[in-house]
Amino acid sequence: MHNFIGSKFKANCRQLFAAISVNLVTFSFGLYTGWSSTVSPMFTDPKETPLDHVMTDNSISWACSWGMLSAILGTFFWGMLADNFGRKTTGFLTMLPYLVSWVILLVVKTETALMVSRFLGGLGASGAAINCPMYVGEVSDEAMKAGLGSLFILMYNIGVLYVYVFGVMVDYTHLNLACLAISLLFMIVWMYVPESPIFLIQKKRIDEARQSLMWFRGKDNDKEVSDEMDSLMRHGDQLTKATLADYKKRGTLKALLIGLVFQAGTQFSGINIILMYTVDIFKKSGSRMSPHSCTILVGVVQVIGSAIATLTVHRAGRKFFLMVTYGVTALALITIGTCFYVNKVDPSINTGILPVLSLSVHVIAFSLGLGMVPYIIYTEVFPANVRNICMSLLMFFNNVLGFVIIKAYPSMSEALHTSGYFWMFGAVCLAVVPYTYLFVPETKDKAYEDIRRELLLWFPDRRHKNKVAAVDKETAADQVDGGDAGNVVVVEANEMKVCMGKDQSCFTTPQRARDNAK
Repeated sequence: MHNFIGSKFKANCRQLFAAISVNLVTFSFGLYTGWSSTVSPMFTDPKETPLDHVMTDNSISWACSWGMLSAILGTFFWGMLADNFGRKTTGFLTMLPYLVSWVILLVVKTETALMVSRFLGGLGASGAAINCPMYVGEVSDEAMKAGLGSLFILMYNIGVLYVYVFGVMVDYTHLNLACLAISLLFMIVWMYVPESPIFLIQKKRIDEARQSLMWFRGKDNDKEVSDEMDSLMRHGDQLTKATLADYKKRGTLKALLIGLVFQAGTQFSGINIILMYTVDIFKKSGSRMSPHSCTILVGVVQVIGSAIATLTVHRAGRKFFLMVTYGVTALALITIGTCFYVNKVDPSINTGILPVLSLSVHVIAFSLGLGMVPYIIYTEVFPANVRNICMSLLMFFNNVLGFVIIKAYPSMSEALHTSGYFWMFGAVCLAVVPYTYLFVPETKDKAYEDIRRELLLWFPDRRHKNKVAAVDKETAADQVDGGDAGNVVVVEANEMKVCMGKDQSCFTTPQRARDNAK
């Protein structure tokens, strides 16, 4: 018993260390996002600008959106790098653009250097969004997966707060030095973290995979990890390279559609506009409070919200978190839009603490749900052999949409007024609530086979009894490489159905589904 508790504690500590280490890249992603909000007011002030000339609003919008363009480019190769060279090597390569970008800002103080720096940072952003959740999902055991998965948004938010605070406390040069220090810290600690065992299994480096799994599970005896190794190796999707047929499976296509809706919801939540233009937003909201103080307060609230999410995400269903937080986000966006409208009608009206309160509620809701839970769901609904490419497609769509929204912010704020822009965001978030209820399966505490079965149903919460038997057969076919039902042996018994694929892997259909079919 003592050995079991000791190994469990050791495993939890090692998995936490690995998750925090890889998410230092995510921390840098947060630095990169919040940095523009802190320094943009300097660039438009002739007395404070650290550059060789004052920047226009259009130039600042390009500085904010350049990263989205390069992030689009990054989605084409980060997944392939992770598949071919490993999650660990990809981690180093993902941090490299951030490291170089901070050095450029320290050495060269021109608008061109700024644009180059922002472009490089965007490459790291797409790499962080693809590689970090994937690595954490692959090295975590089931009990730790949700909590460690939520570190992605927590570390991102701490990064944003870090740059907000340093932006107020120190000058431009020391701010960039503080950001560079995080990149250097990652390069040191990442050397001590093992490669993902799933990647090693995919590359048929079985002995290294066993050693990696022993490290993450805190085991000194490799016999104690044999069952988990056998389980990983039995799944054909962990060993075989994906074919076109794998991407055309109905369950994979529906998972991809769910991901596209969630990524659209993330961008239309306005989170990037809020984080990149926080100071400017508070200036236009009609509040008499200090914009910089409000910005730091929002950053603190955001970290608190993501910390709460880390502690609570494993206690409630994924759908519950998403529906509630999308609804609350919509309400907050509509409220802050109303503040802008009131200030437009009568600039003398003091909206007081309402803008701060609305944005605080927004960032808490984002941290609890829509900024975190989709990435946990992605690791649960996509088979391992298609996960990288599917995640890359989702990040491509996310970054294209993000670029459009950020670049259009100055012009759309003129056309619709800032109030109309935020009302539009609120309407989109509100529309995602019924979609989540009707089309998204609950994945918490469910085996992959159960999740896959529900993905084959269009309305997971409205399934008809006469569909379940047919879905069981399709799920069995979907489990095998290429979905060829002719390669599946089905053995039926009173209590369950046992299926064997052509790779000799076995899986069962739970009694619950068969009861529903009766």
